Amino acid sequence: MAPTRKRDEPRSKTTLGLTIRDILIATGLLALFTAFFVRGGRFVPDLPKPSRLVDMKIATEASSEMCGSAPHDGHPVLVEMLYSNDKQAWIDEAATRFAKLCPKIQIKAVASGGIEGADSILKGDVRPTIWSPADDLVLRYLDGRWNESHGRSLFDITKQTSLARSPLVILIWEDRLEVLEDILEKNKNGEGLWVDAMCPGVPRDPQDLEEMALEHMVPGTWSDWYGSVVPAALPEQPTPAARRVDKKSKRAYIAPFPTAEEMRRWGRAKFVHSSPTRSAEGLEALYLMAYDYALPPNDRPAALKERIKDALGQPSKEGVVVRGDLAEADFARSFQERREPFQRWLKRCEAGVPPPPPSASLLTDAIFDLGASRYDAVVTPEQLVFTIFQQLDTHADVMAELRVVYPQPTLVNEHPVVIVDDGQITAEQRTAAEKWISFLRGPEMQKLAVKRGLRPANPELKLRSIEDSDNPFFKFRRYGVEIDAPFVEAPRLDGKFVAELVRAWRDATGRH
Repeated sequence: MAPTRKRDEPRSKTTLGLTIRDILIATGLLALFTAFFVRGGRFVPDLPKPSRLVDMKIATEASSEMCGSAPHDGHPVLVEMLYSNDKQAWIDEAATRFAKLCPKIQIKAVASGGIEGADSILKGDVRPTIWSPADDLVLRYLDGRWNESHGRSLFDITKQTSLARSPLVILIWEDRLEVLEDILEKNKNGEGLWVDAMCPGVPRDPQDLEEMALEHMVPGTWSDWYGSVVPAALPEQPTPAARRVDKKSKRAYIAPFPTAEEMRRWGRAKFVHSSPTRSAEGLEALYLMAYDYALPPNDRPAALKERIKDALGQPSKEGVVVRGDLAEADFARSFQERREPFQRWLKRCEAGVPPPPPSASLLTDAIFDLGASRYDAVVTPEQLVFTIFQQLDTHADVMAELRVVYPQPTLVNEHPVVIVDDGQITAEQRTAAEKWISFLRGPEMQKLAVKRGLRPANPELKLRSIEDSDNPFFKFRRYGVEIDAPFVEAPRLDGKFVAELVRAWRDATGRH
């Protein structure tokens, strides 16, 4: 008898189940053998390559050398840095990079002015771990004031380290520069640039200031200044355009020399510096004015004149600074002898002018934004001029041109940094601060400083070695930027002298 359909159903289900299981097993085996051949005949996973293990070890060692050992409590070590605002772009970017490389060190960077920052430390408003003003003069100022009030030093000024370099320069409109160069070439009065340009027409020892209106205590006019040096009257009509080539920049000039009428329209000479009580650059300008006033070029030691002559006669060499230390004693003595007439001269020159801007950065922006009607020239650190030159390039078809001048004497901002020891700094903080300073002086951060307009402090790095389109020292040479010319510095006196100079300015101008 033939089997019924019901008896066949279980066998059909079993057969179907076996078929599905066989397919799954076969598929799994096929995948396994495929993986076997893909792995080159090995079922075990690949081990990490030896080079990767070596790279990680080197990276760990490098991180330890750069950042130091881990803090004992597991929390990041806080390093508070007070620094001059003229290098803010560089410090901010460097701090961001350092935070990624060394997360166990926390950098809290605060920008501040020169004397303003020093006074904040004096008052106890800020207590930084490290301090980096723009210039050594500000360090000397705080060191002297702190010793007076506390009987000890807040930091070891002999252990200051330079982070970057930037000379003090003058940014001036091109037509004004033509007249200024002619005046300086023909002037035989023996005064220095910082007396002639900042206070033209002001007598060295003005009298009867009590009878003079405050608004008249300003520098003289361009036309009077030029007329006192060049007796022959200027032509009332423009002279024919004559091509001449500037010896330094090799740039050709086509514009005619300014006429008498143009000079009259310029009004008084407006060579402006920032506030000496709030910015390092303003203090430096005041210091150079005092140096030229108290010790004019003809009165300086013969040995110093010979040193300068030798330096200027040598083949061009990047970064040479001619120190003025040979004139320190003469400068100090002469200033004390001439302090009272200097203060009268300063009052006659600056008491009636508008209050100076609080920072060189604001002043440098203002000469571009407000134009020659407000400023003929401004005193500023070199790194701030590059942003202006970039804007001039952008608006070359409608903008008059500005030029940078490297005065002699000048002061080179070394952007020194010191570790502040108020008795509360820990060993971990000191070590972390040293690691941060070393990072800033390293090759990569020094190259970044150059791109931000600062000259490298690391002697192994030269401007010419940075062949980069972002190197502003090459990009803007047509505006007068110099790479190889030596910088002739004024002598640097102690903190007591700097404080006395600041008081003299305050007394002369009635400003703080």
